Amino acid sequence: MSPKAIIDIPKITRSAIREIPKTWKSLNKTYLQPVTQKEVFHLNVIAIAVGILAGYTAIGFRFLIGFFQNAILHHQLDWHLISPLDHVRGYWIIIILPAGLLVSTLITHFFAREAKGHGVPEVIEAVMTRSGRMRKRIVALKALASSITIAAGGSVGREGPIVQIGSAMGSAIGQILKLEPKLLKTLVGCGAAGAIAATFNTPIAGVIFAIEIIVLELKTKSFVPLVVSSVFATVVSRYYLGNEPAFFVPEYRLSGPDELIFYLALGILAGILGVVFIKAVYGFEDFFDNLKIPFWTKPLIGGFILASIALYFPQTLGVGYETVTEALQQKSTLFIMSTMIILKIFATSLTLASGGSGGVFAPSLFIGAMLGGAYGYLVNQFFPDITGSYGAYALVGMAAMFSATGRATFTAIVILFEMTLDYSIILPLMFVCVTADQIAWAISKDSIYSLKLKRKGLSFINDISVNVMSITLVKDIMTTELHLIQEDMTLKEAANKLVQYAHSVYPVVNNQGQLMGIVSKELLEKASFKHPKQLINEVMQPAKAVVAAEDTVLKAITKIEKTRDPRVLVINDKTKKLVGIVSPIDFVRLSSAEAD
Repeated sequence: MSPKAIIDIPKITRSAIREIPKTWKSLNKTYLQPVTQKEVFHLNVIAIAVGILAGYTAIGFRFLIGFFQNAILHHQLDWHLISPLDHVRGYWIIIILPAGLLVSTLITHFFAREAKGHGVPEVIEAVMTRSGRMRKRIVALKALASSITIAAGGSVGREGPIVQIGSAMGSAIGQILKLEPKLLKTLVGCGAAGAIAATFNTPIAGVIFAIEIIVLELKTKSFVPLVVSSVFATVVSRYYLGNEPAFFVPEYRLSGPDELIFYLALGILAGILGVVFIKAVYGFEDFFDNLKIPFWTKPLIGGFILASIALYFPQTLGVGYETVTEALQQKSTLFIMSTMIILKIFATSLTLASGGSGGVFAPSLFIGAMLGGAYGYLVNQFFPDITGSYGAYALVGMAAMFSATGRATFTAIVILFEMTLDYSIILPLMFVCVTADQIAWAISKDSIYSLKLKRKGLSFINDISVNVMSITLVKDIMTTELHLIQEDMTLKEAANKLVQYAHSVYPVVNNQGQLMGIVSKELLEKASFKHPKQLINEVMQPAKAVVAAEDTVLKAITKIEKTRDPRVLVINDKTKKLVGIVSPIDFVRLSSAEAD
């Protein structure tokens, strides 16, 4: 039989479509049945639990940072956050900071490698490659490693860790309840939404962040649980921390239409600086990874350098919201703001590269506030009649910087509004955010989250309307009931075994279950009469369309386009054993489930 006859895609596809009515019952039961009202109700109830737990986790993480930070830097036993700017340790910081980073590094190195770094990319990776499955230990280990890093003076934020912790909690609950992948992914998003909402007292921004970064879809079946989780997380947070905005700022507004020119320039600057920050974070990481020294010496080197800087510029210590507040309230200076732009980029990159655990969200806001404040200070000096005060530019710069680094512009706009409850500045805020986003995208297509995934060989499409094929794993749709042929079988034995089935092609495996090739039914039937004792491995053909179980459906479709073979064989990437097959019916049922 000719290869063309074996892999005639239109013929086989039409045949598969004709088979759908016959298999409708099983497909409808497993895949095509829309989410029922009962399932939606159960998911919303679970989302309440996830939201409450995320709220308590956010508060607990905040208090944990406060406990360690006050004990380490202020010699006090108090759970409430005290500014690290006025620490009483003096030159002891040169020992304290390296020691803190070392402890954090040891925790992540020996117990949970994914707890290292800024957290959000690890959540996205879990959704992309493991159907939302995250290890339960992350909840405790990420909290411990990040709180020690921040408390000792590491120049990172607490938002990324709490997103990872909240998402891991949602994932753990879903795994305990044995939910299917699509529901498990939603619970991961619920954990992220609740974490952001509780941390910043921003329930709307929490939902939007989860949609824009984690879930990547806007549908009732996922949107409602996200809202429910965010609401209950915020209720818990407000009960303990009050209903106050994260930052208290004067009322700023656009002075006039002419001022948009200056905001346009700020957006351009933020877009460029955002890319610089992204490149710095991963450039420092590469530098430290390439150092041929024991891993435990890297946090000591990084910590010593950070501590030396902090002796003269304590503003680099910790999250840095005190310094941001000074810029927003116009109590800072041009020297401090302009200096902090460079030093915060350096300090955050160094903290993460040398082994620290913490987020990049707060550093992005910090850098943006310093950029906006310094820029606003200068333009107000030269154009006082048509520009507002530099505090307004600092506020807008915060959102612009996150737009440039995270490429989550909608989240940036809403979160700054909710964090300040200042609607009067909304017009320049929106304008600068989209400008910064587009400038950064023009320079580099990667965000601070997607670049980490790209470096692991993963493709992250930051688009709410993303094709479901690009975020669904092959293992989630493949058929595992296989009719196989052993390579050491004779043609007659294989024909007798498979005569009852109507497949056009059969996979061939060895005694270990590893894929060796394929053989067509027609070739098998003809050859079994002519050469019944001939072995299968003498007539089999190479399998062209092969993917790993952890690959995306989009990659499987790409294989079809290249090989013109509509049946994709699925193997375990490590053992090379055949674990499943993906056929046109599987693509149809995925599309149907997505339509529901």
